[in-house]
Amino acid sequence: MRLTLRVPAGYDLVSSVHSWIYPDIQPVPEVTWKQGVGRVFTFGNESARILVGQLRPGATLRVLAESVNLSRAQIRKKIRWVLGLKVDVSDALAAMQNDPIISDIAPSVAGIRPYIANNLLEALVKSIIQQQVSYRAANVLTKRLVLELTRAHELDGRKLYPFPNSLQLFNSGEEGLRALGLGYKTSCILKIASLDVSGEIDLEGLLGCPYEEVMDTLTSIRGVGEWTVQTLMIAGLGDFTVFPYGDLGIQNLLGNLYQYGTRMTKNEVIEKAHSWGDAGPMVLYLLMCADVLDLVGTSGRLKTHKRLP
Repeated sequence: MRLTLRVPAGYDLVSSVHSWIYPDIQPVPEVTWKQGVGRVFTFGNESARILVGQLRPGATLRVLAESVNLSRAQIRKKIRWVLGLKVDVSDALAAMQNDPIISDIAPSVAGIRPYIANNLLEALVKSIIQQQVSYRAANVLTKRLVLELTRAHELDGRKLYPFPNSLQLFNSGEEGLRALGLGYKTSCILKIASLDVSGEIDLEGLLGCPYEEVMDTLTSIRGVGEWTVQTLMIAGLGDFTVFPYGDLGIQNLLGNLYQYGTRMTKNEVIEKAHSWGDAGPMVLYLLMCADVLDLVGTSGRLKTHKRLP
């Protein structure tokens, strides 16, 4: 099945994906190349091998999907959601342009749209893996998980991978997950997998739920706290009304930008986000994207010699 998708003006597919997926640490389960990204997507009990390509920023997306039971409409809906094609970043970009410290960063991230996980299980497990480690280290652990628990599929000569489902995670057992380097996070991931397998928790049912309800539901699980839920709200639910303000990465980044290298406190991050109004969480998201893309130097100045991947 071949289809096309229109994108927001200037949208940059590969840079948007590389904002959260390092090109040298793959599969996670995504794999990327110069002009595209691919993976096995899941649609409930169905799955599809999908390649998404873009010749240049702003160009129409060209999609190749291999599936028996899914319609074009289902494929389009999933891709639009995962790639954040309907997310409006205009207010955030305007706020950045009006801030003299970060105004020169705004054009470099104008083509970025949030990359959202395939489903809530994947988003939650990835958020747990990210606890207390660098984002690069989290990607390394995710790669191990994907390679150990899933198998490669092929489409148009490319190897594509899914993210492990709850049964695969559960069956791997504590010893299997610890062997991958997940440490204390193992018990939390296994608990979530167990609850999902048994039907005691409906993760997909959290879509569209307010932050407070998601928090109440998930923090009852040992190992899931405020930071994890706030990260999940962005990465899995596409909700940019909240942000993990206590994240050390954003504290360090804003410290470099505004305080000559002195890390901001959580409260200082919140205060700075409030200075950008309702667009604050999205501004922080775009700044983190710029950081992952290595567009911001240690002094907080834009690396003008860098280009988006």
